[in-house]
Amino acid sequence: MIASRADVARLRTEAETIFTRIDTVTEALERARDRPGEHWDDRELALELETPTGDSIEVTLDLDRSAAENAQQRYERAGELAAKLDEREAVAGELAAVPPEPLAVLILDHLETVRTDDSRSMAGALDADHETVVDLCAAVERSGLLAERPADGDRTRPAYRLTDDGEGILSFLEEREGKRRFLRWIEGTERLARRLSRGGPDYPRMTANELGLDLTAVRHRYRAMEAVGLVTTYEGSIIKGTERKLKPKDETHRKHTYYVTTDVADRILRTLDEE
Repeated sequence: MIASRADVARLRTEAETIFTRIDTVTEALERARDRPGEHWDDRELALELETPTGDSIEVTLDLDRSAAENAQQRYERAGELAAKLDEREAVAGELAAVPPEPLAVLILDHLETVRTDDSRSMAGALDADHETVVDLCAAVERSGLLAERPADGDRTRPAYRLTDDGEGILSFLEEREGKRRFLRWIEGTERLARRLSRGGPDYPRMTANELGLDLTAVRHRYRAMEAVGLVTTYEGSIIKGTERKLKPKDETHRKHTYYVTTDVADRILRTLDEE
């Protein structure tokens, strides 16, 4: 699961709340240990507490740890997640809020077009596994880029929409720096961009076969790069050997959708080589 700053803040709030209400938490743990119940199945106890700022929060306590140990465990986990986020942000910049998977970018791009959609519909539109879409939507929602609209009379499933922060990510991806960060952060895209820049037009099945990659994953990478403006579809009716350098032939009639890098992608790759 991709952690977010919100997850770090939540852990720290829980820790502070436990320490602030340490007598209450200690008593609740002692009572739970002295009586039977479902909490013994997973050795956890759910408890609602008042935070130092007066809000209500539910914490899940480890039955085998003291109140202080439960709080300290959260502080330590928050510190670990914050360090990982710092590392991510050094590479991804503003894109650190986005899971490093092409499908996550495609979900944002899709919602910019259709405005709202549910996970099942998005999976069909993006040729993606439904459970994967569900997990990515949940991760992106935790990062504050999506908001969920509950099911109502017109919809049997919850739908998602972009938040202002989500729209801001898409605006960032229109910029040269956003595209550079995309190649460095989104899994496998820099490798494919370099392949196209070096070898000329290529299509997903050929790429998948030659690199030993999953075809759906390759398609998502090309589509995400196209959405960001790093690749475009090749418009010629045939591909000449001078254009297709990886496996040159006199000419190859097109039976697939071929992709080529854009000029901006080629320039970004050159600057990445200089870093």
